[in-house]
Amino acid sequence: MKKYDVICIGELIIDMISQEPGRSLSEAENFSKFAGGAPANVAVGLANFDRNVAFIGRVGDDSFGKYLRQKMEKHSINTDYLIAVRGHSTRLAYVSIDEQGERSFEFLEKSPADLALMASDISQIELNQSKVIHFGSLGLADTKARKEFIKILNVVNSTDTLISFDPNYRSSLWKSESEAYRVLNAFAAKAHILKMDIEEAKFLCNCHSTDEILKSLTFKTSQIVAITMGENGCILKNRKYSVKIPGFKVNVVDSTGCGDAFMAALIDGIISFEKTHKSLSEEELYTIGTRANAAGAIAATRYGAMSNPPTRSEIDQFIKSEIY
Repeated sequence: MKKYDVICIGELIIDMISQEPGRSLSEAENFSKFAGGAPANVAVGLANFDRNVAFIGRVGDDSFGKYLRQKMEKHSINTDYLIAVRGHSTRLAYVSIDEQGERSFEFLEKSPADLALMASDISQIELNQSKVIHFGSLGLADTKARKEFIKILNVVNSTDTLISFDPNYRSSLWKSESEAYRVLNAFAAKAHILKMDIEEAKFLCNCHSTDEILKSLTFKTSQIVAITMGENGCILKNRKYSVKIPGFKVNVVDSTGCGDAFMAALIDGIISFEKTHKSLSEEELYTIGTRANAAGAIAATRYGAMSNPPTRSEIDQFIKSEIY
């Protein structure tokens, strides 16, 4: 059995990104194809940090699926558990970008392959030998796929394996806001590492201020909660400390992969300190958050979440150039 630093589970999709900033999807005519999907982006980011990574998911038995497998293998990610299925199509996401680099999504999904994921796609032993298992969230919007996600979650019983979760909330994929609130909160309550942007945090805790969020968003299993705030930085919170880390201002080209680059650097930093089941100090939280902010900022200057994720040396150089 193989041992991995991180196993990422969920959606691997095609991002069709508009090359006409400031124009809506109804107006834009020029799009470029990129590999995407939040947990897949995180996998690539971690592989770029020289982590041993595997990806569990499903794509269509089609040209897009072949393209995505090649992209993952190019980054030395294990794809033994990436299954191409007939009768399902690789999911497409059309993305428009406004003049500030912020995104809008529309999904083309006729029986998307990522929702055909089965818990039996990977062995319980390999799951429990991984340092971190990171879950995407698109599958949770589908009743059948959600059951498979929960089955996977329930077989992870090793105290040395951390569950990581990023509840990327896409309202168009859910039957109702109330269902999303219930399901995402239930899954978040199982995570040791929980990352969300400020709007998702407000949604999950039904809060309006940062202070309210920090008081309410602490689950029994949570070891680190990360809240991202774009150029305003992030907040990292554990059982002892809550640390606000300033962000970096850059010329944003495409924000599609910023959160995923942040997530990859967050997980990498937590693994590096090798004390997640203990309390990280304020200084350690600050170091992890600074590097994660830098990863997100660098990603914002590049098109496509998976095309060119930052390396450790690029993050080092970026931080030095911004601070000194």
